[in-house]
Amino acid sequence: MVAPGHPLATHHEVDLRLLADEVFVDFADGSAARAQSDQAFAAIGLRREVAFEVSGVELMVRMVRQGLGIALLPATFNAELHGLRCVPIINGPTRVERLIWSRFPPSPAVSAFLSLLGVRTPVAEA
Repeated sequence: MVAPGHPLATHHEVDLRLLADEVFVDFADGSAARAQSDQAFAAIGLRREVAFEVSGVELMVRMVRQGLGIALLPATFNAELHGLRCVPIINGPTRVERLIWSRFPPSPAVSAFLSLLGVRTPVAEA
């Protein structure tokens, strides 16, 4: 994610190596999201500068809009990032999410959440 005037805004996609010299806005060191990004750079033998650590996406977006740095966010955020340019990364970090629930019938809230994810919940037998 870059500001519209950033030089990378004109790219259709970028390689992670091209981003190594950029200034980043990212989550705090030790957070899961930060670790995944750091590991992606380390896997290709690169380090990056995280100049600004934030606790939420809203502040991250505001800082990128101001041109203070660039950020790595999942593509699912694209629809919410008005005024920013999202440039796909060829060898970017990946994120795996796992869901675990008990074998008991899920609550209505859990059932609704799983339904949003396309997971069918077992029907309780009477």
